[in-house]
Amino acid sequence: MKDLVLVAINAKYIHTNLAVRSLKAQLCSYDVGITEVSINDSIHRMAEHCLVSSCLTFGFSCYIWNMELVLKIAEILKKSRPEAKIILGGPEVSFDPDELLKTHGFIDFIITGEGETSLEMLLDSKHDPKAFKDTPGLWFRTMDCGIAHGPSEQTMDLDKLNFPYSQNELLSLKDKIIYYETMRGCPYHCSYCLSSTGQGVRTKALEQVFKDLDFFMAGGMKQVKLVDRTFNFDINRAKAIFNHIIEAGGKTNFHFEMTGDQLDDELIDLLKKAQPGLIQFEIGVQSTDLTTLKAIGRQTNLSQLEVNVKKILDEKNIHIHLDLIAGLPYETYEVFKTSFNRIIALKPDMLQLGFLKCLKGTRIRSEGEAHDYYYMSFPPYEIISNAYISSSELYRLRNIEILVDRYFNSGGFKQSLSYLFEMNFFKSAFDFFEQFSDYWTTRGYYDMGKSKEQLYEIFLDFLEGLDDKSMLAESVKFDYLCLGTGHLPHFFENTSPEKEWIFDFLKDADNVLKYCPDFKTLAPKKIYTQVKIQRFSSSLISTVFGQISDDHQISYLVIFYQGKSLPIQ
Repeated sequence: MKDLVLVAINAKYIHTNLAVRSLKAQLCSYDVGITEVSINDSIHRMAEHCLVSSCLTFGFSCYIWNMELVLKIAEILKKSRPEAKIILGGPEVSFDPDELLKTHGFIDFIITGEGETSLEMLLDSKHDPKAFKDTPGLWFRTMDCGIAHGPSEQTMDLDKLNFPYSQNELLSLKDKIIYYETMRGCPYHCSYCLSSTGQGVRTKALEQVFKDLDFFMAGGMKQVKLVDRTFNFDINRAKAIFNHIIEAGGKTNFHFEMTGDQLDDELIDLLKKAQPGLIQFEIGVQSTDLTTLKAIGRQTNLSQLEVNVKKILDEKNIHIHLDLIAGLPYETYEVFKTSFNRIIALKPDMLQLGFLKCLKGTRIRSEGEAHDYYYMSFPPYEIISNAYISSSELYRLRNIEILVDRYFNSGGFKQSLSYLFEMNFFKSAFDFFEQFSDYWTTRGYYDMGKSKEQLYEIFLDFLEGLDDKSMLAESVKFDYLCLGTGHLPHFFENTSPEKEWIFDFLKDADNVLKYCPDFKTLAPKKIYTQVKIQRFSSSLISTVFGQISDDHQISYLVIFYQGKSLPIQ
């Protein structure tokens, strides 16, 4: 029988849970199991996974995305196995443990803060109440049904923690997102962030970090996301880690949360050496309004941030996400629009539009009355309205966020959106998304599922009334063909050359070697099914590829295959 089963309910199947693995790694003298599911699994399926073991102690990792499910499953476990002990831990239970114990009788213990030491002490106690009061961060019921707690939770020395991943589980995690930390805490005090509630920053020794990163690369992990809140707070330390990853030359993608204005030319030059796909950044801009930034405690040099982001993006080897948050203090709908336009003008790979969450324990939650905040009383505590932006305006932004994700962040409309913005068909990028969102709303598209083809068709229909629609239509078709599909939907004009011409072209070994070398061993008939050749205007060709010939032809042929495109000369 297991001594403990740690339960992780992830937001997506592809995610993994770092917390339960770190806890298990420290409990070397105990037989600990991990049950890992996602919020998309059924409640009873989750409970069944837990009850397969005859274990009598269950520990749950609690976050805003899974808290309601945790409580439901914990109740099922307690009623299925009354003698079992239920332990909750994590950020979502660390700020009101007494209230949770009072309102949910099936919870036996809550561990606040960092739990590696506390959980081991709780297990060592063999549930002896005399030991509870000496366990840091532990909240429990007394013999007279009251609520008591031990001393304040302890902060961990990261160099003394055992590595959370084992060689044996790598194969099962190969295609999932791995989470890893080289530090805890944050040097900044943003009012909306839980990391602002801690004191200082603790880091893991570089030698150990290098060893851990090598482990992931040797195991062929697809992506490793570092949960470090401000990875480049110590720029020299960041340089050392980036240099190690770049020199190792692995294929694992590493994701970092960065502060965009805290970069120097030496670091930017170092990043130029990274092979494409090796590194990606998430940079939290949140707002470009100085009054808002001051109110939330962010000190950002926006001009420097813009310069740094442009320099990195120009190299086309580092994938960059830029984040904005709607619902911050003093930011009206129009002010948010200004932030949106300023950030999307940098042409990031992704613009992540989030909505303020008034999390337990954060300063912004305590300032609710000052800014007339209304937010959900249940997780994820998202903003409904405040003194500066109405609920209807926020819902409008939520609809826009859907289209930003489907059209801009998907990467499937790069050429057409770039042309649309650069030629100023709309007053601004935000105005485009706003009007496009209104178009979706009036036709009821938000309430229906949409295939990839339908997204392109809707986009073409919306652009129909604009000037220069032929160039726009070509751009949209070009984007669609870059997806690598061999099928051309009916709503695109088919400008393919004659079938006989294509076969003659593909029978020439030199052509195949030049334009689609991956198919050099295939017969022309087989290649024909894998490629698409279409004729495009010289205007589009020069926009996409630059000037490719001295003579000014009216049109050019372009070959598409496996997401690649090349002009035929």
